[in-house]
Amino acid sequence: MVVFLKKDFFIKLFTISAAAILAAVLFNTFNGIPLIERREKKEVLNIVAGLPEEEGIHLVGFEAALRFYESGKGPLLDARPALEYEKGHIPGAQSCPVYDLDSYLPQVLKKIPLDSPILVYCNGADCEDSRFLAESLREAGYRRLYVYLGGYSEWLMEGMKVEKGGENQLSSKRFDIKRLLDLSVILPGWFWLSADLIFLGLGILAVLLVTGKRRHSLLVDWAARIVGLVFVAASLSKIASPAEFSRIVDNYRILPGIMVNLAAVVMPWLELFAGALLLLGRSRASSSAILLFLIMCFILAVGFNMARGLEFDCGCFGGGHVPPWRILLRDTGLFLCCLSALFPDSKSS
Repeated sequence: MVVFLKKDFFIKLFTISAAAILAAVLFNTFNGIPLIERREKKEVLNIVAGLPEEEGIHLVGFEAALRFYESGKGPLLDARPALEYEKGHIPGAQSCPVYDLDSYLPQVLKKIPLDSPILVYCNGADCEDSRFLAESLREAGYRRLYVYLGGYSEWLMEGMKVEKGGENQLSSKRFDIKRLLDLSVILPGWFWLSADLIFLGLGILAVLLVTGKRRHSLLVDWAARIVGLVFVAASLSKIASPAEFSRIVDNYRILPGIMVNLAAVVMPWLELFAGALLLLGRSRASSSAILLFLIMCFILAVGFNMARGLEFDCGCFGGGHVPPWRILLRDTGLFLCCLSALFPDSKSS
């Protein structure tokens, strides 16, 4: 019988979803964000010439950023995760990861006067972290902010000097679990690209086996378990940093502002519950269906924003930046693995 026609499938689907939503709401009550929050429309900013003296957030190019840097007008803040900062940054810039402002913003307010101009940057034009940081700084009271649109990647491309390592002067020096869970920057880029290609190859093989009536193949089973492990790992940093993940969801500019926090709170727990069951080989069809739905939403959101020419970060495994084509490559592989797992044997359904 087709799995979607089984009553047990829908019962498990509802139970997993309800349990994940309940856990999300309860956990968020003690350590989270408002579930319903009205958000102002994003301000549309244009690149400006030079370094305007008027108050506000200004997007600037390389020449203006270089002028700011050489003149010593004010501090430079690196909005990227701390580990990326340590690998390389603009000389003299201070680390202020936008996804860890609880640790860094108090030090910014203590050391940098509110009337001081500040230049912020992240990886490049397709990274939104610098604009997130500028918005947070403006909310904190800073009046003149410059966002270097080209960021660290353009600085490197122009052959400018960089620094590596260095003390994160704005850090509160306290232990931070969020940093340990941010797999996007802990693991190197070659690991992620290799993993994405493996996911794609594994998904194609699994689908071929399923369509060839080999639904109980060991490879199909392990493909499902690997997808479960991926989603469990992906959920942890989001659960630990709901405010940061909410920023990422909001930046996709798809959901109404009032629904952003709710989606940011619930989604990781759906990933965790369905992923854990898939990893354990339990309720495979129902948990696969939940993850298939989430992956389809991810693919549509990424594709839609690419078509609109908007810039965004994935938020898949933390605050690190992933090129859109890599996100689609990864999601396609995970989608195929999940699709093959939707047809379980009688023991795991």
